[in-house]
Amino acid sequence: MSIMKKVFEEAKDALFLIEVTKCIKKNKAASELAETYPFTLEKVLDIAKGEGCMLHSTMEKCLDCEVKADWDQAAFPLILEDLKGRQEQFSGSYTVIDLHTSLLSIRRLAVQDRLQQVIQNKRLIEYVNQAHENERRALSQELHDGLAQSIYSLMLETRQLKWQDQSEVLSTKLQKIDEDFVALLGEVKQLAIDLRPTALDDLGLIPAVETLLHRLTETTGMALHFIPMIENKRFPDSVETITYRVVQESVMNSVKHAAVEELWITLSEQNGHVVLTVRDHGKGFDFQKVKENSQGLGLLNMQERAESIGGRLSVHSEKAEGTTVTLWLPIQGEVVQ
Repeated sequence: MSIMKKVFEEAKDALFLIEVTKCIKKNKAASELAETYPFTLEKVLDIAKGEGCMLHSTMEKCLDCEVKADWDQAAFPLILEDLKGRQEQFSGSYTVIDLHTSLLSIRRLAVQDRLQQVIQNKRLIEYVNQAHENERRALSQELHDGLAQSIYSLMLETRQLKWQDQSEVLSTKLQKIDEDFVALLGEVKQLAIDLRPTALDDLGLIPAVETLLHRLTETTGMALHFIPMIENKRFPDSVETITYRVVQESVMNSVKHAAVEELWITLSEQNGHVVLTVRDHGKGFDFQKVKENSQGLGLLNMQERAESIGGRLSVHSEKAEGTTVTLWLPIQGEVVQ
C-alpha cells in the first residue's frame, strides 16, 4: 500500500473521494460515520456549496429557509442525525481536486468547541429570555402607569358629566376629555411603534431609521448624524429588520456607555450587501473582555442575527478612541423597488 493510500485509510477524519456527486472511495472513519449517522451525500454537498443550511442533511425536503450562507468550503458546519434520531454538529471541509473529482472531509467538533458552543448558546438563550422579560416589564409598567391611569382619569371625568348642569362648564369638560383622548391615542400609537415600527413595514428602511433617530434625538439630546448613501428602496424583510435593530442597539449602547454627544450612522450598498456603520468617539471598551464576562449580550445577539442570514457584524473599540459597529448583510434575491 502506498503512503498516500495509507494516510487516506488511517486518517481520523471521515474522508469521501467524490466523482461528480458520487462517492467512489471512503476511508475506515467514513464507513463508521455513515453507519452511525446515515446521510445523503448530495445534501451535504449542497451545504458545502451554500445551497442548503446546516440542517439540510437532516431533512427529507428542504424548507428553503434563510439560514443558507456562502460557507467557507474549507470549514463549514453541518448537523447529522444518528439512527435514533439524535442530532450532533460536525465540521465539514470540501476540496475540489480537478474538474470531476473532489474530497469531502467530515469531523466531529472537538469537545472544547462543543463546550464553547453550548456556553454561547446558553448565554444567548439567557439574553433572549431576559430581553423578553425586560420588554414585558417595561410594557406592564407603561400600561399601568400610562394607559391605565389615563383611562381611569377619563372615566372619572366622564362620570362627573352627569352632575354638570351649566352648558358652558359641560362644553369645557367635553373639550378637556377630547384632548385627553387624543393624548391617550398618542400613547397607544407610541407603544405600538416601540413593539414594531410601522414605518419599517410601510415605508422601508431609510424612513424607519430616520424616524427612530429623530425620536432618540428628542429623548436623549444627542446629535445623531444619519448619512444614507443608497436610494430609498425596499430590501428583504429580514435585512430591513436586522439593520433597524442593530441601529437601535448600537445607538442605545453609545447613549448609555460612551459618554458622547454625537454619533455618525452611515448606510450604503456594496457588492450585493447592505453595509451599516455606527461610529462614536467616546470612551470605548474591551469587546473581548466584555464577551468573556458575559456582558454585552446585546452585541452577541446582533452578531447571531446577522450570521443567521449569512451576514456578519464587527465591533472595533479602543479605550478613549471610540467604537465602530459595522454590519454587512447580503441582499438575497431581488430587491423590491
